[in-house]
Amino acid sequence: MSEEKKNSGGQFASQAVPIDQRMKTPALFGAMSGFVFMTTSLQAGANMGFGADFATVLKAIAVGAVFLTIITCIMAAAAAKTGLTFGQLTAYAYGKHGSKVIGCVMAFSLLGWTAVDAGLMAGAINATIPQIPFFPLSLVCVVLFTATAAFGMKAMSKLGTICIPVIGIFGIISMSLGIKSVGGLDGLMGYIPLPTAELQFTTLVGLAIGSWIGCACSLLPDFMRFAKTPKVAVGLTILFMAVINPLMLVIGAVGAIATGQGDMPYVLAAQGLAIPGLLIGIFGNWGPAQGNEYSCALTWGNIFKLEHKKITIICGAVALLLTAMNFFQYFGTFLIFLSNCVPAIIGVFIADFLYTYRRGYPPTEQIACSVDRRGVAAVIVGIVLAYVGLPGISQVWCVCGAVLVRIALDQVGNDSPSKLYH
Repeated sequence: MSEEKKNSGGQFASQAVPIDQRMKTPALFGAMSGFVFMTTSLQAGANMGFGADFATVLKAIAVGAVFLTIITCIMAAAAAKTGLTFGQLTAYAYGKHGSKVIGCVMAFSLLGWTAVDAGLMAGAINATIPQIPFFPLSLVCVVLFTATAAFGMKAMSKLGTICIPVIGIFGIISMSLGIKSVGGLDGLMGYIPLPTAELQFTTLVGLAIGSWIGCACSLLPDFMRFAKTPKVAVGLTILFMAVINPLMLVIGAVGAIATGQGDMPYVLAAQGLAIPGLLIGIFGNWGPAQGNEYSCALTWGNIFKLEHKKITIICGAVALLLTAMNFFQYFGTFLIFLSNCVPAIIGVFIADFLYTYRRGYPPTEQIACSVDRRGVAAVIVGIVLAYVGLPGISQVWCVCGAVLVRIALDQVGNDSPSKLYH
């Protein structure tokens, strides 16, 4: 066993995953499934269902799915081609030290997701067993997330395979019952939200994108680097982003419209399926939460040079603090914030993969830049474009602005990455 593998618990936090250590496609599918078959997407879909008629919700989900599929396929291809984590790829985009700032921020956002998952899981258990108080239960949930995340990809793959039948099967059953209860497809399409709850189309798209944008940036590369080929990584990504995640959003929206409940466990309880609702509440949050901590541990472990299990425990402690601060209450605001900021970070990765390093990434030890101002400037421009209120979808402006600025600035100076390393 190599020294790096010993130090990182076999998770390759500081080097590319060797070809002979890549995962078989079914195992990788199982590992990733825990982060697509998740209740946070169901929750986002419910928020959309409360805010618009169903036809508009479907259009927003479709727009979000196209956007997410395009950017995640590029991220997946880059990760599989290089075998590098999100934290390692940031060094090419922002320099050796600039990458540490971006990595810390994105990793911290994943721990915000962990706190949200803890609240959702504790709420599901508390709804079924009211004798167990919500607050201490949410803290116990974080401890469980941390325990499985510490054991890496193999443990998460096993748990992920549980999420597929639990959420997939009962989610579809719930959707069928919901459609039937509102009078079939005609009744569903005739649904009109309360005027006080109505959301703009761009906000709906933001919720659809925000349901997975944080994972698209940091968590997806950390998993898809284990794919045997870029084609496998892209194929799985299309399945997840163009089919499964939109389905989760639709199930959440139908449940909200049919029962008036936002959380899937409560929706299923209202439909007479309390036990399946409890299972979804447990496994649908445990899977993505452990993945968030795992990805955060990889990024922070690479920055601070700590062994995987030790840094995972630190990540768990931070998630525990956020949970204790009731971060769950900011779920909707958190989604919109991520959907308006993270695409800019991804935009720089896209520009690097398609243009700056199109002839291949050099070894990380050759990176001479401490802070790549070109990448930082591209991110700033992208975020500004997302918030200035331009017509159309703000996330499209955000990612496209970041891509174009990164490529344009790469033409300036003899120290630009495309000139320096090729």
